[in-house]
Amino acid sequence: MLFLAVLLRFSRSGRGPAAFWIYYSEEFVQRNVLAQRQQIDREDADLLKRIQRSDQRALGSLYDRYVGVLYPFTLRVTGSNEAAEGVLHDVLLHVWEKSSSYAPQNGSVYAWLVALSRMKAVEKMRAANQKRKQESEGGAQRSASAADTKQPAAETIVALKGYAEEVRNSLKSLSKLELRLLELSYYEGQSQSDLARMLRIPLGTIKAKMRRGIQKLRLSSAEEAK
Repeated sequence: MLFLAVLLRFSRSGRGPAAFWIYYSEEFVQRNVLAQRQQIDREDADLLKRIQRSDQRALGSLYDRYVGVLYPFTLRVTGSNEAAEGVLHDVLLHVWEKSSSYAPQNGSVYAWLVALSRMKAVEKMRAANQKRKQESEGGAQRSASAADTKQPAAETIVALKGYAEEVRNSLKSLSKLELRLLELSYYEGQSQSDLARMLRIPLGTIKAKMRRGIQKLRLSSAEEAK
């Protein structure tokens, strides 16, 4: 029915077959991936419930699902493999101890994890910078510097309430198809060939859409970092 409805609409508008297939492919992807995304959100919610019951396997499953996204993200923020691994450890500890702090009405589990990762990474970088500052300034200013280190706690509360506002703004720059393809790739670990085969879209189109989406995210992240 969707195919016939779209075909009728394009035949009346006078647009060519190429435009029709591009539009229909995007409609198909959006409907298909939306269903998968909803399933993923349900699975994530179930994992959090199990984590609240001290299920270590659930924590491991959540880690395995998102480490491929979170590690590169924290590495870009910290610039260090060791620091990035430390951030992921802090995130896992937070999820294990405070999984009940997740509020579904504020976003998906994925957005929550990205927000936590960004917050923990910024805190780690701030602490490292503060330590270097203390060492360079000497003991005379250490008491004042130590008082400054207490400040991030309030900022942490604000960051958690926002649930990765920066992430939301970055994602707004993507088209629906670009977002869906990246989600499928990150959530499900699907290769570009798998996506082309599963969604019946030319491999070249998949590559171009994903490349454009990644470029938009990088540009958005660079602008936010200024």
